[in-house]
Amino acid sequence: MHFIRRYFGLGILFLALAFIMTGCEGEKNDSTGSEAYFDNNPYSSDERPDALPITLDITPSIAMLDIVGGEVVFTASGGVGVYHWSVSNDDNGQVSSSGANQCIYLCKKVGNNDVIVTDDGGHFASAHITPVTDAMSVTPATVTLKGTERYVAFTVTGGTAPYTWTSGNASLGVISYSASTSYTAGYTAVSGAYGENTISVRDAEGRVATASVEQPEP
Repeated sequence: MHFIRRYFGLGILFLALAFIMTGCEGEKNDSTGSEAYFDNNPYSSDERPDALPITLDITPSIAMLDIVGGEVVFTASGGVGVYHWSVSNDDNGQVSSSGANQCIYLCKKVGNNDVIVTDDGGHFASAHITPVTDAMSVTPATVTLKGTERYVAFTVTGGTAPYTWTSGNASLGVISYSASTSYTAGYTAVSGAYGENTISVRDAEGRVATASVEQPEP
């Protein structure tokens, strides 16, 4: 009888040990929290988006050439990888690479053209070549208001519409124009304001022409 009780007690002891070991295997000891992090943030092979969009720029954005054989140097910046240069009109001009980020445009025929740069990532930028005959001018170039005169009309020639007119000093006078007839603009001097003002007009391709207004004291 003593022998049976002894082995019965050992059996209970082994069963208790097996239960404890099974419980230990079922529990995770994650003192660092690493397993919980990876459970909540599974691995993904998707590419992460760029923090900022990649841009490609070219300078100057516009250049004027009025002679066959004339040259302009263009510089690219930004983008990805190697720059590749081309033109929109091979009859009017051609480009050749010059260093890592520049090209030289050679005028073969006076006329409009576009210099185009692309990079290995497919980004694109362009600059415009225009003949000097497209340059702008404002009439009258200089005007002096005398006595009680307060108004003068300006007209722009050349360039590409639409145009934007501005007064350099609004305390001397203001300029107004209609979007549909922006080749002309009217300047109205401020009564009792004296000095020299500059009138500027900018076209759609960034060209700028100016005129001056003298407002002398009586």
